Amino acid sequence: MGAKFVNKIGQAAKSHLAKAFGSARLFYNYLRMSPSYAAGCFYRASRSRKKLNTHGAQVLKVVKTYQDVHQVSFKDWIEGPGSARIHVPSLTPEVITAKDLANVQPTDLLIRFPMGLNCLTTKELMALISSQIPTNKRLPGTLHHPCRIPPAFEKNLWRDIYLAYLMKNYPDTELWRLGAEAMLVERFIGKVEPNGRKMNASQDHERRLLLAMVLRHRACALNVSECAALDNFPCKDALPLGQQSLDLTGIDLIPYLAQHSEEESMFARQQVILCTGAMGKVSMEPSFKHQGILF
Repeated sequence: MGAKFVNKIGQAAKSHLAKAFGSARLFYNYLRMSPSYAAGCFYRASRSRKKLNTHGAQVLKVVKTYQDVHQVSFKDWIEGPGSARIHVPSLTPEVITAKDLANVQPTDLLIRFPMGLNCLTTKELMALISSQIPTNKRLPGTLHHPCRIPPAFEKNLWRDIYLAYLMKNYPDTELWRLGAEAMLVERFIGKVEPNGRKMNASQDHERRLLLAMVLRHRACALNVSECAALDNFPCKDALPLGQQSLDLTGIDLIPYLAQHSEEESMFARQQVILCTGAMGKVSMEPSFKHQGILF
């Protein structure tokens, strides 16, 4: 087996935990943004005995597992009820020896190298792996693996989190300004200033596009958050109409998001800057810092 191949496996294994933490923090924030999850937390805290429909019961089951994410920081959550989000099986291939077989799971597939030697060329070995081992992004009997989020999707997930906090904190601000601050359109980064003059007619097209993108991302964020409330993350599919009738008390999210809002908003902004390559194109401080109703 080539040294480069082994090195790549080692690098992938090292990044697994970091990806798990990133995915867990996304999940934590989307639970915070879910109206259904907030309603489930309220229902559970009130000790109501009202019978719920199937969807409401599923949400309560998830609330019981992950607890009230509005009351604790991410650090406390990941060390407590959220720890299950990082204790996930790695999909990274490993090189093991016979003494390691006690740790092998029944669903694992193994390649044996007699005498610890590989008589195949790298091309032949890759062909053998491709022909014998199926590629599947979905673990048997589970939802999507939480660490395997495509980069483009992950970038939009962070954008939507940052946008959601901006919309909660600045409800009276024009949406195109929030879209510019959330960096929803990469080619506008550094070009359209969130605090720029509205009367600048040369940017009418950019403002209209940013407004349309805000509405689109807001709808997507709601879908993702409601799927997260059912422990189906990340998924941006809209719930069937029949499932959207929660039979839970409606909740105003703003008071629920007051705690830990600034910390999570700033972290989301940092992730957006990293994912979009906006470092050096935007200021280090948010355009609307210290002006929000929650901060």
